[in-house]
Amino acid sequence: MKYTPKDLLLRSFILGCGAAVCAPPSATAAEGDTGLILSTKGGLKVESADGSFEGQLGGRLMLDYAYYDADQIDLGSGSEIRRARLFASGKLWKVWKFKFETDFAANEVDIKDAYIQYGGFKPLSIKAGNFKEPFNIENLTSSRFITFMERALPVEAFTPDRNLGLQLHTYGNIWQAAIGLFGEGIDSPGTDESQSYGTAARASVAPINNEGRVLHVGGAFEWRTGYEGDEVRYRARPESHVTNVRLVDTGAIDNVDDTLKFNGEIAGVLGPWSLQGEYVRTDVSRTDGSEDVDFNGWYVYGSWFLTGESRPYDAEDGSFDRVEPNSVLGKGGYGAWEVAVRYSSIDLDDQDIVGGNEDNITLGVNWYPTSHTRLMFNYVYVDAERLDVATGLKVDEKPNIFQVRAQVDF
Repeated sequence: MKYTPKDLLLRSFILGCGAAVCAPPSATAAEGDTGLILSTKGGLKVESADGSFEGQLGGRLMLDYAYYDADQIDLGSGSEIRRARLFASGKLWKVWKFKFETDFAANEVDIKDAYIQYGGFKPLSIKAGNFKEPFNIENLTSSRFITFMERALPVEAFTPDRNLGLQLHTYGNIWQAAIGLFGEGIDSPGTDESQSYGTAARASVAPINNEGRVLHVGGAFEWRTGYEGDEVRYRARPESHVTNVRLVDTGAIDNVDDTLKFNGEIAGVLGPWSLQGEYVRTDVSRTDGSEDVDFNGWYVYGSWFLTGESRPYDAEDGSFDRVEPNSVLGKGGYGAWEVAVRYSSIDLDDQDIVGGNEDNITLGVNWYPTSHTRLMFNYVYVDAERLDVATGLKVDEKPNIFQVRAQVDF
């Protein structure tokens, strides 16, 4: 029986890779070749020799421990599995791509990416499914590659995450742009009320885009309306996920007509040094004579690789990629070492909304023994202030946070 490349790809995942169907990794495909190329670098990956079909299995595991030197509110020191994900992705007939990823942290099955993408109009692609809206470089940079254990305060509070939608994306050598229409995420509960919907767009350009030398500038917006119960809420953990306490929280904001979010971003790389910052603003329009409100936040951070590596930049997505150590532990080297500092701020007070404000300073140390493993340490100094509605007094919270993470992905 004669097998097509697609048949062989499916056979390899089900039965494993036999010598009769697998070409060696260094083999060059001839026209009409029906062999497969198997790779185990960065996960189990197999592709047809002509490049028409591809499949990959992979995942990530992040284990966290946090100790909270609390002020007045107990944050609850402890440990958690921050992320435990498995994914399957692939390519069909060269132009169709797919990905399905689930997270098993907290003993729950949570669907993350679940989409199909058509790239037959290159460089234009069309994506449909559940995925991150095009907003914010820190959120669009994978959790495997962000510099700190948790994203900054305004990123958690304001940035839209994965939602069901349809997106157009295009790019050039130094730029990219995306726009999409989105509803709510897969995990949105079913109700008898309509879901919110909106549009989001992001564009970025890197006028300097060389290895070890990058200048990135970008911006984004998201408009959304039709909120369930006409309510929205903005809050953020103190850049630590083990605790479920939010020191700043608007509570439910009623009578919401629509929201409009803006994001500005800038980042640069100069050899082992990098700098990144963003500003996010959210405007909330309300009905029934209620005053409109707006909230904002920003962060800036710098990092330095003591061992000489640089943060890799991907202009096609306008985000940062995997760090490759100059020397690998176990192969005569000691991995890559990085130190970083971040200042972040958020303001959730406006009109009748007293969500509070918070300023954090985070110090981080990252060790990359290999390109797919990382050990992280973060110290976070928190300065949060919020009005106690019951007493009318300002309440200050200034806890110290010490946290570590062990991370591997494949």
